[in-house]
Amino acid sequence: MSQYTDDTLNRYLDQQPGMREALHTDPVQHAQTELMRRTLAAVERALADEDVPDEVRRRVVNRIVWGEPEGRVDFYAKRREVQEQVLAAYDLPTELTAAWAEIHASAGPVSGEETSA
Repeated sequence: MSQYTDDTLNRYLDQQPGMREALHTDPVQHAQTELMRRTLAAVERALADEDVPDEVRRRVVNRIVWGEPEGRVDFYAKRREVQEQVLAAYDLPTELTAAWAEIHASAGPVSGEETSA
């Protein structure tokens, strides 16, 4: 198992209160965790054998563990952070920055024919 897969499994276990203790005392929890570890290792080996790029392998591992390709990440917080960094790079006046953020926060359909959902 790669370091990334090992770290992902550890992060998964750490986010569940009492899981580390349960691994030592509950045979069912231990067996389920061992099954997940073996599954991740097998998937990772298969992807490596098929010459799948590292980034794709990382995303597949995340999908197996977390159900989404980026793992447990607040996508919207990251997007806001990037937007703030871009605005700061341009060193715009505060009024323009606030107006830009307001426009993009309330962006909806462009024409009357479009719907937002």
